[in-house]
Amino acid sequence: MCGIVGIWKQDGRQEHIRDDLSRAVARLRHRGPDDQGVWTNNSGLGLGHTRLSVLDLSPLGHQPMVSEDRRYVIVFNGEIYNFREIRQSLADAGHSFSGTGDTEVILHAFREWGTDCVKQFIGMFAIAFWDEKEQQLELIRDRIGVKPLYFSWDGATFCFGSELKALRAFSHVTGDIAHESLGEFLQYGYIADDRTIYQGVHKLRPGHRLTLKNRRQPVVEPYWSVLDALDKPLAGTDADIEAELEALLVDSFRYRMVSDVPIGVYLSGGVDSSLVTALLAKHYKQSIRTFTIGFEEDGHDESCWAKKVAQHCGTEHTEYILGVREALKIVKDWGTLFDEPFGDSSGIPTLLVSRLSSEQVKVVLSADGGDELFNGYSVYTSVLERVNALDRIPAGVRKFLSTGLVQISPSRLDARMPGIPVPVTAFNSIIRKMNRLKRMIDNPTSGGLMDFYVSYWFPDEINRLIGGYESPRPTAGSYPGTAADQISLWDFHNYLPEDILTKVDRTTMAVSIEGREPLLDHRLAEYAFRLPLHLRRGSLGPKHLLKKILYRHIPRTLVDRPKQGFGIPLEDWLRTDLKELTNEYLAPDRIRNAGIMDWKLVCQLVKNFYAGDADLTSPLWFVLAFEMWREQWG
Repeated sequence: MCGIVGIWKQDGRQEHIRDDLSRAVARLRHRGPDDQGVWTNNSGLGLGHTRLSVLDLSPLGHQPMVSEDRRYVIVFNGEIYNFREIRQSLADAGHSFSGTGDTEVILHAFREWGTDCVKQFIGMFAIAFWDEKEQQLELIRDRIGVKPLYFSWDGATFCFGSELKALRAFSHVTGDIAHESLGEFLQYGYIADDRTIYQGVHKLRPGHRLTLKNRRQPVVEPYWSVLDALDKPLAGTDADIEAELEALLVDSFRYRMVSDVPIGVYLSGGVDSSLVTALLAKHYKQSIRTFTIGFEEDGHDESCWAKKVAQHCGTEHTEYILGVREALKIVKDWGTLFDEPFGDSSGIPTLLVSRLSSEQVKVVLSADGGDELFNGYSVYTSVLERVNALDRIPAGVRKFLSTGLVQISPSRLDARMPGIPVPVTAFNSIIRKMNRLKRMIDNPTSGGLMDFYVSYWFPDEINRLIGGYESPRPTAGSYPGTAADQISLWDFHNYLPEDILTKVDRTTMAVSIEGREPLLDHRLAEYAFRLPLHLRRGSLGPKHLLKKILYRHIPRTLVDRPKQGFGIPLEDWLRTDLKELTNEYLAPDRIRNAGIMDWKLVCQLVKNFYAGDADLTSPLWFVLAFEMWREQWG
């Protein structure tokens, strides 16, 4: 795993390019401490790389890598797991190789087949490829979005990098906050699609490539979409499909074990990580190392179940119990860790389990993606149940109920309950719940209800807080298929790449290890979305077919329990050890002087939370996370 960065001054100026590149590479050193490199030409272009050596540990894997004829140059972050098969095809076509890694194979594949070579790749990648003869730069991001890639273009200078902190090394990147993106972060806890927290800085979307030729505008276009799989339903019996899926799982997991360094597995004890562990234990001949983080608070701790799965599979298991004091140390570096506002507090234990793993291995497998591919999140059950329930209520009745809810306000409630002492926070909680109920009644579709369940601040609340906000995202209803398909696809294109995969990338890279996603092989994604719904959500509940396979390898009693996730006791921590941090960053004078948020609303938010309103835990945390980021980068 690595970090990549580049700049192209299209007026051809050379001054400061090498210095700027070296500074940008230094900011990505945590992504690759084993080697660094910088390359420049006479066209105002420079490429930089920082290397974590996983394949071909020799100097022959050094980047930027230049072709023998000096025409092509590549910088690459990620792994191409099937590079040996591609290498053989290229060797049969007359290509010769000096090293044993995948970067050289990518370079030759571009020479042989052009940018369409990426369609042969099984892996995770962010690639920059320069053609000196054509004066053309290509950027390509992997299909699912496992590896990040950011870029900026102001009409004269183009730059890109694996993280925003690298782009900040270039003077033309101003760092002005994008108002719409801030609102999106407050609503969902992360920023999706091609947006970032900065104006004029973008993500290259998963499954897309960018082409830039001298004196022209960048052209961004897709080369892959999982939506294409929806029109190709699977044939065969349920038993045939189950056997095909297990074979595909085994093949995907086998590819993720390709490495010249030790590999481990994150094991939570849930369905997905237990499946990865069980199939590897059966099919991989070497000993498997597993890692688990637990919590001091019983309601959040699943480490005992992970230990039982590890014992059953015979892995070398390591666990660590996370306490609030250790969490506090991580929170203080939150803005540096995630580089832009990020609200998923499970990043705290993910960083710690990455740190724990780094003491023994250099590559870890994280079992993300099963919920999106196999309709597994508990919120999906809530959405589908509410869609069905609201559909049975006549439209006229729903309108009557919605109109009635508008009439509820604290003053009206106070008039109807004279003399009854009801705390202000209780009034606020009642009103918020009534407003949420009205939103649910007004939007009884899969799109409206999915948005309802995953929003922490609602657009009207964000308008009051920062002004002028509308959600930039299309709803789940804009995707094809059934309601179950739509909500999974919405998460696949938003939550998965920009929350889950961002979290894993940053936390693993922060401790210089490589995170791999065995359930996110693009072939598995295509196969999963072709499954009939009864195999994704069937008699065994969500992830029906995955569970059928799992139960043949691990006793059902070890994994058959309510889904818990990787959440932390955030409310308790905010009320105790993190309270001082909250008071520091959300102090009235500090918020007022920043001029970004309505300081009175922030003060009321803090007051109501500490008065006992637990529903405000995530909204408060998001504001705190933004302010910690602003302290570092804003």
